[in-house]
Amino acid sequence: DKLIHLILLSGEYTSHHHLNIIHAVNNLALKGTVTQSSTQSAWVAQRAIDGKRYGSAFCSATANESNPWWRLDLLDVYNISTVIITARSDCCPERINGAEIRIGNSLDNNGNNNPICAVTSGFLAGHTISYSCHGMEGRYVNVVMTGITSHLALCEVEVFGTENLALKGTVTQSSTYYTMVAQHAIDGKRYGPGPYCFATSTQSDPWWRLDLLEVVNISTVVITALNNLFYQTSGAEIRIGNSLDNNGNNNTICAVTPDPLTENTVSYSCHGMEGRYVNVVMTGQTNNLALCEVEVYGTENLAFRGAATHSSTPWEAPRAIDGERYGLDTYTYCSATTSESNPWWRLAIQDYYDIDTVIITARSDCCEDQTNGAEIRIGNSLENNGNNNPICAVTSGFLNGNTVSYSCHGMMGRYVNVVMTGSTSALALCEVEVYGKRNS
Repeated sequence: DKLIHLILLSGEYTSHHHLNIIHAVNNLALKGTVTQSSTQSAWVAQRAIDGKRYGSAFCSATANESNPWWRLDLLDVYNISTVIITARSDCCPERINGAEIRIGNSLDNNGNNNPICAVTSGFLAGHTISYSCHGMEGRYVNVVMTGITSHLALCEVEVFGTENLALKGTVTQSSTYYTMVAQHAIDGKRYGPGPYCFATSTQSDPWWRLDLLEVVNISTVVITALNNLFYQTSGAEIRIGNSLDNNGNNNTICAVTPDPLTENTVSYSCHGMEGRYVNVVMTGQTNNLALCEVEVYGTENLAFRGAATHSSTPWEAPRAIDGERYGLDTYTYCSATTSESNPWWRLAIQDYYDIDTVIITARSDCCEDQTNGAEIRIGNSLENNGNNNPICAVTSGFLNGNTVSYSCHGMMGRYVNVVMTGSTSALALCEVEVYGKRNS
């Protein structure tokens, strides 16, 4: 499973969260397949996943019929957090208003019986509206106008998200019960008999640890217990951090599983906690610890949804949000201004966010002075090019190629600036990553 930000679009854009942060994957809809209940002229279903948001020639539409529907097959099961729909811009908002967004794994009734995420409303021509689906699981995403006789028109469907990071990690545990090894909890199989689960021997304070191999900001941990043996998971602490003191069991607690645990699969929000290690430990208990699957999902790098500019351009501003922290050629992967007074770089995220973390990577070949001493400013004003917004932090401690994380404690803003106020210098940034949540 993968944690997904799913976006259905067809008009003006709206968007919605050292250290190697795992980046959001590309638009998954582009890798999917689509179908619809009928096709009006040449308005085929595939137009809604062609990557083009504007123009009637780039939209899908059904014939005028009862209960028209459109379905995306993601080709895998995902946890979907957000759906954004944009109406066609030339006319006809009634061809999307009142549609149900359904997500699930069943093809009964062409997928139109799957659970509802939301019902669309409030569309005008060209409008974009966002719906939260709170991690609903499914392979299929349907848009269906149940009980309505109409055309159904969509101009674009985009799917974004992060992967299950646990699948790339390594694991160990305090002891092993028979053949129920630690690796079984990251094999991608939530359910199954004992061979697909891990278990420790009966012991005091049993634990299991996942090494993600790099530090990430973690949004969600999902655990699946062994059928009918919930007591072997009840009261377990989920701990996240960067320390191996006490085998990692002294790291910060994200959550504690209920005692008694009553559900097979439970999701816990960790609110962007930073760490390389994820431990599950039954502190103060003498018991077996048994789990069938542990999934770990990171937060989305909001910078990928934004646009970057800076005060001058030897090395282009968007290179700092290309997802490449390091490269063989610094000039290929980094942004830089000329040497000038008060050089600045600005990211416009295109919506309002409460920003928790900004992560900056310096160039690796030289010139840490081109990053040290810069102010990170966050806010909604473009006065003085955004450089008068409130300060989150002032950069320091950079060596060549360093990555440093700064906590901004939920500062609200659309713009993130990096500015060397009062300095005459070049400003060089190889990557700027921004993590947070949509301001409500």
